[in-house]
Amino acid sequence: MNAVPSSSALPDPATPQKSTPTRRWAITTTTGETAIGHLPAWASTDPSEHDVPPNQLAARLADINHHVRFPGEILRVYSPANPERHPTPVEVLHTSIDCNPYAPDPEPCIPIANLHLAGEYWLTDLGPEELGHLADGLRALADRLDHQVRPTLIAARSDWTGYQSRSTGTHR
Repeated sequence: MNAVPSSSALPDPATPQKSTPTRRWAITTTTGETAIGHLPAWASTDPSEHDVPPNQLAARLADINHHVRFPGEILRVYSPANPERHPTPVEVLHTSIDCNPYAPDPEPCIPIANLHLAGEYWLTDLGPEELGHLADGLRALADRLDHQVRPTLIAARSDWTGYQSRSTGTHR
């Protein structure tokens, strides 16, 4: 599992950012041809390169991915495929914002959000509206877990405990 950055290391979108100089990336070939582009303040790496063979410039541009990762939650998750046969800590619901400015059609060339659910499952290419709908759905799920599932589980355990204390040892 990759290291999860501290949330304090991530930009706070609610805080007005100081005016910073425009960041740029540049890829220069061995023949002096240079491609220059905007490097977003939130991007975690600079794709700049020098002395790129001219025949590789298009491939290098296609590989540019501006990216920032937001941590998920570490939960103990069970999988029958796990050889240890018990729940293990897994990061779930980590998110990234990605922009591939030279993505081939029909892939988006604008910043999008990607949400890694767990394992091989992702929600991808989320725009602001889709991300808002997802956040609303997760809040509704959290409310359901807290206000419906949890009280029902508490009542079920109480009932079960009462049943078990009266049990003769025979289980059905």
